[in-house]
Amino acid sequence: MEMLEKRNLLAAAPLGATEMDTAEFMLGRVAITPVFFESNGSIDPESQNWTADEIDEVLAKIREGVNWWSETLDTLDTVHSLEFVINDEYAKTPVQTPYELIDRNSEGYQLAAGAFMDSLGYPGSSALQNAVMSFNHDQRIALGTDWAFTLFVVDSSDDVNPTTGEHDGLFAKGGLFQGAFAFSGGLFMVTPSTRPASTITHEMGHIFWARDEYDGKGASSWTDRRGYYNAQNLNAADNPTPGFVHENSIMRSGFPLTEAYNQHVSPTATLAMIGWQDSDDNGIFDVLDVPLDLQGIGHFDLATTTYHFDGHATAVALPNKNSQGPQSDITLNRVSEIQYRLDDGPWIVASQPDQQVVDFELEVVIDQGFSRIDWRAVDGSTGITSNVVHGTIGAPAISANNITGFAFLDQDNNSVRAGSEPFLTNASATIRHADGSPLFSGRVEANELPNGTIASDSLSGVSLTNQGYSLNRQLEVASSPIASNQKFFQSFNSQLIVLSERWNKRQGFVAEFDENVGEVRLQIWGADHQALSYGRIEAYDSAGQLIKRVTSEGIAYGMSTQLTIQDDRGRIAEIRAFGHAETSIAISAVEFGIEDQYTIDESGALKFNHLADGQYMIELSPENLIHAFEQPNPIVNIVDGTSEGLVAIAHRVTSPRHNPLIAGDVNQDQIVTANDALIIINDLNVNQPRLLTANEIHGEFIDVNNDGTVTALDALLVINTLMKQTSGGEGESPQNDPVLGEAPVAQSSPPDESDLGIGGETLASRGLALRNDASGNDASSHDAVLTQWPRAVLGDFAPQHASTDYIEPIVDAKLKTPTLTTIGTLLPEKLPLSEQISEKFPENLVVNELLLSTMESESIATAGLAESNQPLSNAAN
Repeated sequence: MEMLEKRNLLAAAPLGATEMDTAEFMLGRVAITPVFFESNGSIDPESQNWTADEIDEVLAKIREGVNWWSETLDTLDTVHSLEFVINDEYAKTPVQTPYELIDRNSEGYQLAAGAFMDSLGYPGSSALQNAVMSFNHDQRIALGTDWAFTLFVVDSSDDVNPTTGEHDGLFAKGGLFQGAFAFSGGLFMVTPSTRPASTITHEMGHIFWARDEYDGKGASSWTDRRGYYNAQNLNAADNPTPGFVHENSIMRSGFPLTEAYNQHVSPTATLAMIGWQDSDDNGIFDVLDVPLDLQGIGHFDLATTTYHFDGHATAVALPNKNSQGPQSDITLNRVSEIQYRLDDGPWIVASQPDQQVVDFELEVVIDQGFSRIDWRAVDGSTGITSNVVHGTIGAPAISANNITGFAFLDQDNNSVRAGSEPFLTNASATIRHADGSPLFSGRVEANELPNGTIASDSLSGVSLTNQGYSLNRQLEVASSPIASNQKFFQSFNSQLIVLSERWNKRQGFVAEFDENVGEVRLQIWGADHQALSYGRIEAYDSAGQLIKRVTSEGIAYGMSTQLTIQDDRGRIAEIRAFGHAETSIAISAVEFGIEDQYTIDESGALKFNHLADGQYMIELSPENLIHAFEQPNPIVNIVDGTSEGLVAIAHRVTSPRHNPLIAGDVNQDQIVTANDALIIINDLNVNQPRLLTANEIHGEFIDVNNDGTVTALDALLVINTLMKQTSGGEGESPQNDPVLGEAPVAQSSPPDESDLGIGGETLASRGLALRNDASGNDASSHDAVLTQWPRAVLGDFAPQHASTDYIEPIVDAKLKTPTLTTIGTLLPEKLPLSEQISEKFPENLVVNELLLSTMESESIATAGLAESNQPLSNAAN
C-alpha cells in the first residue's frame, strides 16, 4: 500500500454513504486498486508479458494521472484537499488469466475481471458491477478512505496492429471501445497499459460523474446532467447557445484535452459535475458548505462554578440531486471541536471529538465572571461552524426551537433568576392548542390490526396507501418470515402478482395525514437477506412539494430501528417511505405528531419544536406540591417559526398536606399525641415514603415538615417533640416549635409556665387533662412518652408501668389501612427506638447519635427540611 499524502485514517464510510456510493464527489481521500492482468496462454495465445520495469512505469503513470486532479484543485484557492491511497498488491503481482485481453475486443475484460472477483469471494461472473462495487466499498473501509474505485490494466506493451505492423495499444475491433473506458459512480475503469497519463485523468473524471465533451459517436449531449448538483454538461460540443466557446477540457479529446492537461484547467461546468462548485466564492465547495448542527442544553452551577452542556452535534449533508446513482445525501464534514466563549471573548476548545456525529456531556470549570456564554461546533478542515447556542449565568443555553424557556424557583420574589436560585427540576410542561385542545397526533401499529385488508374506519387521523406497481392502493396486514410474532403493512405487487411486505423504490409506502404534522416516526425492518437495508422517508407539504428526506443507517435482515423525519415548521402533509439504494425495508408501525410533554431536567430548560405558526398553551405542573407557578397556563405565540422566550416563575407555597397552625397535629384534633405519629407510620407502611402527587392533596396533614414528601422523618418529628416536652429539660418555647405550633401537647408532669411561654395561662386552664403513671411511681421521661401510646401499638416495647386505662388502639377513621400497624410489628427487639424507625424507613432520615431512648433533651437532625422549617433546637442544659 502506498499513501501519496498523509492524514488520519477514517473508520467508516462518509456520513450518508451506502455501499453503492464509492465516488460521489471528488474531495477527501480516494482508494485506488490497480489490477494488472497477466495472460498464461492456457486459452488464448500469449502475446504480452509484464516485466518489472513495465509494472513500475505504469504505476508511475497512474500516480501522475490521478495526481493531476489534486494539483488542479490546489490552483483553485479552496480549503479542500484531495488525497490518494494506491493499493498496488494486484499490480506488483499481476493476476493470472487464460485470456490475452488486448487481442480481444473491449468486452473481453469481463472474463478476467469476473474470475478475479470470484477468486476474492465476490460473485463477479454473475454480476460483475455489483461485485466490484462491494469490493470497492470493502477497500474503502480497509484503507480508511472516503471513496474507492478499481483500475483494470491490460498489458499492451507489445501489442502490434496486424495491418500496419506498428505498435497499436488498442483493443481489437468489434467491441464498444478500442481505448480506455470507465463506469461512473465509483465502479472501475479499463485501460490498455500504454495509454498516456492524461487518459487515466480523463477516465477518473467519469468515475466521479463527469461526462464526455468531445464531438462524435457516443459523445454526451449538452442537455445531459449528472453529478451531485445534477450539473448540466454545458461544455459539450453540441451546445447550440449563440456565442458558445468550446473550452479546453480534460473531458474532451485530442489537442484540447492535452492542452487542458498541461495547463491544469477545465471549465466551470466540467468541474461542477465532479462536485467542484463554489457558488458564494468563499473557498468552500457547495457540497460541503453546509453548517454543522448543534443541539444542546446547558446551565451554570454557581456552587461549583461549573458549566454543564449536554447535547448532540452532527455534520449535515447537502441534498444530493444526481440524476444517476442512489442519490444518497453525503458529507465529509466532521465535528472536529466543540467550543465556547465568554462575553464575546476568544473561542475556547471544550472538546475534540473529531467525529461526524457525536453525543456529548461536557463540564467546564469557569473561574472568571461572565454574563453570557456561547457554544458552537467546528469542522477543522473547512472551517464550517454550527449554529451558536447562547446562555447566560442565570438562564440556560438552549438550541433554537419553536418554543424555548426555563423554569425556576423565585426565592426573592423579584421575577429574575439569581444564580443561586434553583431551577425547577422534574416539573412537567404539556403543550396544547390555545383553546386547551390536544395537538393532532396518532399511531397505527400493524400488530394491533386484524389480518387482511385495512378497513378505513380502523384508522384515525391518517390514511395508508401504496405507490408503485399496484392496481389496488389499499394495504393489508399480515405476518412475515422477517420477524416472528410481528405483523407488517403489505401491498399487492401487480408486477410480481404477490402480496409483499417489502417496500422499495418501485413500491412505496404512503401515509397521508388529516392535519399537517411536524414529526413522523416509522418502525422499519431490514428486509434483504444478503445485504443491509437502508430506509428512506420523504416528507411533502400540502402542495406536494418535497420538504425534506432522511435515510437510515444500514439495517440487517430481521432487525429494526425507528426512523424519524421532522419539519421545524410543522408542514408535513404526507410521507413516502421505501428502501434506499436498491434495498427493501418492511414497516410495522407509523406514528405522527410531536411529543406533547416535556420534563424539565437539572438545567431548568423546556422546549418544543416542529410546530406550525400559531398560539399554544403550555400547561406547567411542578413535581412538588410546595411549588406553584405564577402562570400555570401561559400562552405562547409562534411567528415565522420562533417565539419569545418563556420564563416560568414558581414560588414556595405550603404543602396541602401540612397543618399550618399546628404542624404535628396530623389528624386535626387540636392536639399533638402519639396517634398523630401513628397515622404517618400507617401511611408509610401502606404507601411507602414518597413525594406527594397532585392526586393526594386531600387527607390528614401527614407532611409535618412541609417539604412535599412523606417520610419517617415526619413521624419522628412528632415523636421527638413528644419526648422533648416530657423530658423536663429547658429549651425553646413551644410557640416557636415547628411541630407544636401554638397548640398545647399532652405532658406527663406540669412544666414551668415560663418554659412553655404560655404567658400566665396554665395547661389545666386550657382544659388539658394530664396523664399520670398508673402505678403511682415516677416514670422515666422515656416511659412517660410511651405511656401515651396504646399497649397494642407498643407491643413488647411497652413499659411495665404503662397506663392500663389507655390500651385501646386509637385509629383515625380516615386511615385506609387493612390492619393497624404497631410499633411492635415495625421494630425488632433490643434496637433503640430511633435506630428501629431509621432501619424501617431510612430514606431522607438522619437521627442524632444520642438515642431517643435515653431521653436526653435532643432533637432530630432533619435533613431535607425546607428552609422555612428549621430543625428543632437542643434543650438547654
